[in-house]
Amino acid sequence: MPLEFERQPGSAVDRHTGVTITAPRILPASPPEDPSHTEYQYLFYLNGQRVDGLGLFGCDEMVETQNGRERVFTLDLGRDWVLKSVLGFKQTLNNQDSDFAFLCSVAQGLVLANMDHSSARYGVRYVAITTPEALARNDISTVGLAPPHHGGAIILAEAVNPVRAD
Repeated sequence: MPLEFERQPGSAVDRHTGVTITAPRILPASPPEDPSHTEYQYLFYLNGQRVDGLGLFGCDEMVETQNGRERVFTLDLGRDWVLKSVLGFKQTLNNQDSDFAFLCSVAQGLVLANMDHSSARYGVRYVAITTPEALARNDISTVGLAPPHHGGAIILAEAVNPVRAD
């Protein structure tokens, strides 16, 4: 059954399966990781019981868009250990979706779990990405699927909070 996450305060929830992804613990990356990166630590719950977790790195930048300034937070799901962890969670759930479809649905949950963050000065966007090479190394097929590409990266999911009107 496909995961369909909804934004909730402090989390993303799939009401059909009982899966919850909590808003992450956010830390500065430690060496040897790039010190400009951020570490995100998520917890996964099934029907209120903690069943897994996921740590990954990301970065952020301020960009100008048609709608004004946005702070874009990028979650990097292109590391082998991240992809293996997501696929392990798929096995825990006994999910029958394709690996790529499951990865996209978890990525959507990850970005939605962050969406409590907003600003009166700029929009806030979370984007979860991976690469074709990372998918190939982990035998995740994208045959028949046409995910959006952004600078060589595959966008798995994204969500935006517009500028907050105070």
